[in-house]
Amino acid sequence: MKIFILSFFLIPCFVSAATQVQNISQRERSLFQKNVSYYKAGDYETAEKNFSLIISKLPHSEYITANYLMLIKTQYKLADYTPALNLAKKFLEKFPQSSYIDDIYYVMGNCYYRLNRIESAVRSWINILDNSNNDLRLINKSAELISASLQYKLSNGEIQRLANDVVSPEGQLLIRICQAEKLLVNNSFSQSSLILQKAISQYPNSRFRERAEVLLSRSNAKQSNKVRFALLMPLSGNNASIGKAIKEGAEFALEKFKNQSDSNIELIVKDYGEEIVKAIQIIKDLAMDESVVAVLGPLENDVAAACAVVSDYEKLPLFSPTATENNLTGISNYFYQLNGTLDNRAETLARYALDSLNIKRFATFAPIDNQFIQMVNKFVETLEFSGADLVAQEWYYPGEQDFNKQFMKLKRKGLKYSFIDSMKLENEFISQGMIDTLYTEYIKDEKERIKEYNLKIDSADIPVTGIQGVFIPIYKEDMKFIAPQIAYSNIQAQYIGNSDWYDPDELKKNKNYINGIIFGTDGFINEENWDYKKFRNDFRENMKKTPDQYNLIGFDSFKFMLSAIKSENNNFTRENYLNNIRSITKYKGLYRTINLNVDRYNYNLFLLKCAYGQIIPLH
Repeated sequence: MKIFILSFFLIPCFVSAATQVQNISQRERSLFQKNVSYYKAGDYETAEKNFSLIISKLPHSEYITANYLMLIKTQYKLADYTPALNLAKKFLEKFPQSSYIDDIYYVMGNCYYRLNRIESAVRSWINILDNSNNDLRLINKSAELISASLQYKLSNGEIQRLANDVVSPEGQLLIRICQAEKLLVNNSFSQSSLILQKAISQYPNSRFRERAEVLLSRSNAKQSNKVRFALLMPLSGNNASIGKAIKEGAEFALEKFKNQSDSNIELIVKDYGEEIVKAIQIIKDLAMDESVVAVLGPLENDVAAACAVVSDYEKLPLFSPTATENNLTGISNYFYQLNGTLDNRAETLARYALDSLNIKRFATFAPIDNQFIQMVNKFVETLEFSGADLVAQEWYYPGEQDFNKQFMKLKRKGLKYSFIDSMKLENEFISQGMIDTLYTEYIKDEKERIKEYNLKIDSADIPVTGIQGVFIPIYKEDMKFIAPQIAYSNIQAQYIGNSDWYDPDELKKNKNYINGIIFGTDGFINEENWDYKKFRNDFRENMKKTPDQYNLIGFDSFKFMLSAIKSENNNFTRENYLNNIRSITKYKGLYRTINLNVDRYNYNLFLLKCAYGQIIPLH
């Protein structure tokens, strides 16, 4: 019983002690966070005073190392570089196992740098490379600072002294890379290659090995007078199949070129996987390599726009084979669109409908999507400028499969304009108000007649001629749903579509529904062409597959880029390459004809007509 009573009275004591410790920890945490808020707000004087107070009064605090780090960072912000360095050295002696070691070295490097002790700064940053707890952000930032300091702040003698003293494998490789870069700038290619080969062999597991290998490749290319192109494609991600197909076509074009030329050409392949940030970093790295004269890619409009900014700054020619966005070439004087813009496509189709087909009354039907809205707007703008009439516009949401409602609205519009045409045929001076009144009475009479005789009328049996042309840009996958609806609506107009209608198999399946549709595309495969037949057979033999549209785009795009290589150029630069590109007025490929206008986009558009399942070029 005594034991029980003793235990009963001891338990509250233990609970009270644990609670007390927890409360102390919470108070210290709150105090630390409050002081950090002073630091973030820029009140460094208050932050320094409070961090110092904690260190002196609570030396055994759970947050003692964090307080030390923040005090050092605060002193750095106050430009008290020497006190910050002294405190940092004390930290390293007192807490050698702390997880903040890499952060301490980083601040020390910054302090030394501010004191213009660049060599000491580099040594501090190098310590991070081997001591960081996989903090990639800090490692990469430190590597950038090391490289910049070696490149621009230290003499060759100081760099050599570092090379003799530094034991860090990561630091050693960065130093060797810097030495090689300086030799490369001075055209000492063989010496640069020798340093890099030895360094890569010595430090095969370094995180900077790839960087060294890229530089070695540049050095070797300079040594051999090699002309290098880069392929910047999404070889992973949602557009991987397109990127890989373009890559296959480009590689096949290079193989053909090498068989007919003595030029020493190399194609570097880079994958950005649809990631804009990754694409920007790759294009920056490629720009640093002067042996790379031009880049084919990227594909997507947003990625192309981001890379175009870099290409303009770095003066690196960039050729996108698929980008369609308007005004992309305005971002960079070194950016080329080998595809047509949305505005150019829409305007060309509208002009053909107006001038060649003499259509004066139009309707539009398209999905609610930015690129389609842009095309429709440009098409309508061209119509209005020419005085043609737009009488109806219908839209559908991506993913829809039932379009009856939209087509019935178009049909009602068409029926009204058929009535208007018949009225004006009888009396060309009849007023619009009178026409509207007569039409209202006509519809009322028709409804009563249908009701009285219990008529069942199939909409497909009523032809509509009041609309002359329908601009109908769509998604390729929607064709099988839209084609039957076109036939059922019986709107007897000329349908004009975008490049997504260019699907020979689907056109054949739906030939009875959409006979006579005209559409514009960036390319056209003439399967009866002898050059195409030879290409197809050679491609099948080499690649073990039949070439598709994107294989052809890759082949034509890169062959166009290669056509600017002149064998007489011994020292081929980006500038003389661009001069050669500018001299090419027209390039006729197997799939695509490339006509670059003064705005550096391809204004060529193939106009095709589907006649009973056969695709016929109109011009």
